[in-house]
Amino acid sequence: MTKQVENRSEIIEHQLANGLKVLTKEVHAAPVASSYIWYKVGSRNERPGLTGVSHWVEHMLFKGTPKFSKEALGRFIEGNGGRWNAFTSNDYTAYYETLPADKIAVALALESDRMQNSVFDPEEVEAERTVILSEREGYENTPQFVLREEVQATAYKAHPYQWGIIGWPSDLKTMTRDDLYNYYRQRYVPNNATLVLVGAFDTADLMKQVETHFGPLTSGESITGPSTIEPEQRGERRVTVRKEGALAYVAIVYHIPAAGHPDFYPLEVIGTVLSVGKTSRFYRALVDKQLATSAYFYPDFSKDAGLAWIFAEAQVNVDPTTLETALLAQIDRIQNDTLTAAELEKAINQTEAHFIYSLDSVSNQAAQIGYYETIYDYKYLDTYLDNIRSVTREQIREAAQKYLIEDNCTVGYFQPISPGQGGASGEYAAPALHHTRQPTFFQT
Repeated sequence: MTKQVENRSEIIEHQLANGLKVLTKEVHAAPVASSYIWYKVGSRNERPGLTGVSHWVEHMLFKGTPKFSKEALGRFIEGNGGRWNAFTSNDYTAYYETLPADKIAVALALESDRMQNSVFDPEEVEAERTVILSEREGYENTPQFVLREEVQATAYKAHPYQWGIIGWPSDLKTMTRDDLYNYYRQRYVPNNATLVLVGAFDTADLMKQVETHFGPLTSGESITGPSTIEPEQRGERRVTVRKEGALAYVAIVYHIPAAGHPDFYPLEVIGTVLSVGKTSRFYRALVDKQLATSAYFYPDFSKDAGLAWIFAEAQVNVDPTTLETALLAQIDRIQNDTLTAAELEKAINQTEAHFIYSLDSVSNQAAQIGYYETIYDYKYLDTYLDNIRSVTREQIREAAQKYLIEDNCTVGYFQPISPGQGGASGEYAAPALHHTRQPTFFQT
């Protein structure tokens, strides 16, 4: 039996008896439809010894079931004119297909099958171990990755957000097929998933197909997330990465509340003021003045208390200390100088436009609905614009003074060294990252 609850956002909520939540939205602008299935499992659900297991399991769901071989999976979607992929983040794993609307049942057949019938062939597991270790080695050659990983591990000392989505190399080398399969069997269950369907379909007819494909699947045990709460930070932390490279990078992160907290709206507007467009403060103060090639501020919308990231790439011959000083000068301005009315209005308009443009396709709409539902609540979409429009200049200053402070921050430097050079790289003079977000994830 399917329970149905209508919402003013035109999204209709359905609940299958096995616990699967289904969110549908009819959009008849074009004869296409998208299916996204979101599992509430990501790196926050892992533990030491199994870091990277969520991402690895995502890879394995492309390796076949008794019904569909790995070759047949691709033919099944692409042969029907569709495209598909998947991605893993700290808080979720998601799989999606976009197809001609009259072929959307193809996605339902595929996802219901691999939800509980993926094979995890031992040979495929070993082959994928090599792929993922190679993937990690490739990321380790990028300054952005190694700096982000070090900063994240330093900013958190208790919560599992401290390790990255791809996992630590030692865990990737020792994880077994049973580790992967048991994790999959526990987490890939209807009551730990949300199916989002957006496009040119009749909801009543489509839900009959959903019931046919997903209704027979058995629910699993109730699943909870980590109970660990990150302790309050009581002083600045610093980390430096010295590695071969051409340019310096600076990352500064601040602890912020979990998704849904009222302070998130002024933090979003701060991000727009600082880093959206060529008239943003970071662009004018750092890029225009040849200190950085890029700089941004991004508050992470996370299920548990997360981080607001500042990340900047230095121009040639600009050292990280100079870059940090310029970045913090703009944070000081946000904290102590009230925005003008015109600047606030512009930032709110930009934030609003970005949000609206992010919903320009059925695939993007399905992605947004599933993302917010998995992290917090899809109804967040209903109130987002109203709450952004109500942000005041005083709320912005208060949020900056509350969160963007020295005792709540971790500063990271990427200090480039010449090839073949050991340890040091010259002088180190450190003082004594609702719209369509850009979450960190790994896509297959």
